[in-house]
Amino acid sequence: MESTVSIHHGPYEAIPTTASPGLKFLQRFLPALDSLTPAENPISPFFTPSAPILIGSDPPTAASQAVPLMEVRSRHICKFHHHVHLAWDIDLGRDIGPVQTSYNRTAPNEEAAQKGQLYAPLAGNIQMKRTVMFEATSETTFKEDPDQFAVRVREFNILDLEGRDESDLQIVEMRIFLDQRPIQAHSASLFTGSGYSGD
Repeated sequence: MESTVSIHHGPYEAIPTTASPGLKFLQRFLPALDSLTPAENPISPFFTPSAPILIGSDPPTAASQAVPLMEVRSRHICKFHHHVHLAWDIDLGRDIGPVQTSYNRTAPNEEAAQKGQLYAPLAGNIQMKRTVMFEATSETTFKEDPDQFAVRVREFNILDLEGRDESDLQIVEMRIFLDQRPIQAHSASLFTGSGYSGD
């Protein structure tokens, strides 16, 4: 089966409403990824809880462990943003047939969150499968930096998505390729002697 590829050039804010499902997912996901106010723009609904997040050659971290760390970035960071240059959405087709699951379709709403269900399980008889890749420059500014210098790092990201339909798409694996040394070096220069460990 041949795969269909959709391409977007430019910032994610400019992705049109007529774009492919994966590109529209990216347009919703990146504001949550960049947000320093997770209560207003939660990121957990975009991941399955066991989704591995891999950064470079580091061991994978499950989304259920990584998301809480993302949500406390505002302690030390005052700005974080992805400037997307190019994005691809690859349609891997649909696997039609019965899927053994004990879950009904569950939306990651406020009621589910209150019950401790932070993630919506994939559900239904059809699994939509897509891979979204994007090139971007991430921009990080630390609160403690008197010069408010923005550390810019080139990134390449791969998101494997699954869902029953477009509204159900979630990340089942995320891979990030970047050189973290500029951020680590700038952080170290700001927090030397302060006891900051980078966590």
